Amino acid sequence: MLNGNAMTRMGPVQVRLSGVIKVDEGDKEIPSVNAPTVAEATALLDRTARVNGADGVIGVGSDYRRIAIGRGPLSTQTLVAVQAWGTAVKNSVVVEVSDAAEEQTDEA
Repeated sequence: MLNGNAMTRMGPVQVRLSGVIKVDEGDKEIPSVNAPTVAEATALLDRTARVNGADGVIGVGSDYRRIAIGRGPLSTQTLVAVQAWGTAVKNSVVVEVSDAAEEQTDEA
């Protein structure tokens, strides 16, 4: 887990996933593989940052919403929208040059 120390901030990163859940006649949700979760959104957030050259994400936040989009005798549906955001960071490399290495550089 990245804690923000010795990190260079690369900028904000955000993802949004959405899917539809249908409900049967008895108002029971029909299992759906296309309904996103917060875990999927945060995993995609990290992957998105890494693909763009970051080492990880700090300050992660998320929002999960269920919105009724169709309600009727034959079609009851709920839209699930999940957003995740954070700040992409890259590890800062601190190079310490020893006195002996500096002397060798000066002699050359």
